[in-house]
Amino acid sequence: MLLPSLQNGVDKYPNFNPEYIKKHNIKSLVFDIIDKKDLQVAVDKGLIHSYEFNKDGMLTRFYYTVISKTITQEIHTGAVYKKRKKISNGGVYFKNEYVYDTISTRFYYDDKNRLTHSRYNDGPYYEAMYYEYNDSSLITKIIRAKETNVSYDKGNFQLGMQTVLSDERFQYIKLGDKQLKKLCLNDENRVFKEIIMTYDECKYITSLNEAFTATWISQESKFAYNFNHQMIEKTYKSNSGGTLQTKSTFEYDAKGNLLTEKQFKNDVLYNELSYLFDDSDQRVKSFLNRDHINKSIRITKVIYTFWATVVER
Repeated sequence: MLLPSLQNGVDKYPNFNPEYIKKHNIKSLVFDIIDKKDLQVAVDKGLIHSYEFNKDGMLTRFYYTVISKTITQEIHTGAVYKKRKKISNGGVYFKNEYVYDTISTRFYYDDKNRLTHSRYNDGPYYEAMYYEYNDSSLITKIIRAKETNVSYDKGNFQLGMQTVLSDERFQYIKLGDKQLKKLCLNDENRVFKEIIMTYDECKYITSLNEAFTATWISQESKFAYNFNHQMIEKTYKSNSGGTLQTKSTFEYDAKGNLLTEKQFKNDVLYNELSYLFDDSDQRVKSFLNRDHINKSIRITKVIYTFWATVVER
């Protein structure tokens, strides 16, 4: 159900496997989250991450809750008596109540299941990303725009004003059977970055070498796979902010399920994810995210809903 992504660091949302989502008729997933600091009691603040899919297994909406305000209430309790004898005095304790905001992103696709645009929404703020492709389904254009919604129904977006924030174009040059050069152009149609993309015999990407044309900044990503073409390691190196190196390693069980992911920064382990599965159907039932730097753990329970199955007569 979950696949490693080509992105570096902690992903904003998981990289779901559309084939698995479609095959198992999954309509939505809710991640019920509890955070726990070391040596402290786990606190359930009511945080959730929710994911909705279409019947092709493509993610159509992602939304999550954040705490916008914490209200602390002072609660007084009376004395406790048993058989007319006071056994405890009254007291005062404090209870936190949370006020939430919901932040969401919607995703839209063409008839080839290629992402055409996504729209991020946080209160009155909307920001969209638009994508165009060539005949090989490689991205040729990305427009990022700030937008306004003139609809009275927040759930039914109606475009009002649109302000373009960035406009990137991409061109591709084939360097060989296993290599492609990607030219990144800005809104003045000038190349600002070149990326050399290298693939293996099975068309899996093995490296990305990025060079910015106006400066000496360079970035390199490498990817390694096992004999089942599952990613087992990805590394990233950059000189954009001093020397930065990150690495992620992935382990799988005998059935091909992703068991653990460990994330390193400059050879220091800072994040570790462990997935737990239901023995009967091999679905992810929960996962743990261990933050080794901040000494905390995030416990996430996965709740499923499914599309109704139509029985043909």
